[in-house]
Amino acid sequence: MARVLLDVTMSLDGFIAGPDVSVEHPMGVGGLRLHQWIFDASANEVDAEIVRGMRAGTGAVVLGRRTFDVGIDVWTDTPFPVPCFVLTHDPLAERVEKSGTFTFVTDVRDAFARATAAAGDRDVRLMGAAVGQQFLAVGLVDEVRVQLAPVLLGAGRRLFAHLGDAPIELDRVATVDSPHVTHLRYLVRRPSTPATEVHPPRPAGE
Repeated sequence: MARVLLDVTMSLDGFIAGPDVSVEHPMGVGGLRLHQWIFDASANEVDAEIVRGMRAGTGAVVLGRRTFDVGIDVWTDTPFPVPCFVLTHDPLAERVEKSGTFTFVTDVRDAFARATAAAGDRDVRLMGAAVGQQFLAVGLVDEVRVQLAPVLLGAGRRLFAHLGDAPIELDRVATVDSPHVTHLRYLVRRPSTPATEVHPPRPAGE
């Protein structure tokens, strides 16, 4: 069965994008600094292996409407060559691209069911803080992978916000360093009680 991965690059002060995310600045102002390790991955085998694993292991993507809106012109395709599901309050008609299809869904559990079915034995990759928060809140994330960049952004989009007061227990399974980033992997312990249904916040998230 597919695993659901929340896999993001984060600054040391907890931001996964800079401030003022827009079509002109899809990663926010200054946010591209976070992904410098990906741009330079060919120079370091540790980082190159991580990037290869991301590409080979992804079988489906769930992203938010904001991520779709600011990213579509940059990607000129789907972000990975797999089925992509956009979690939003304002769905559009299905959009077919060269490498995959964007399907718009309005419910987090529906997105989970569709993405895991589409991924088969590969991974479902979550993109965007709002989507990651919603999947974490209802206990549908199997693994959190944080690529910790050596920078303090100071402002922007925080990853671990809006999760409520209940702790989410994690088990660290790997730590790998390169000169450019620290790769952290954690398994998410399943909650002992049924999770409460969570819907995307208004306005539609990332």
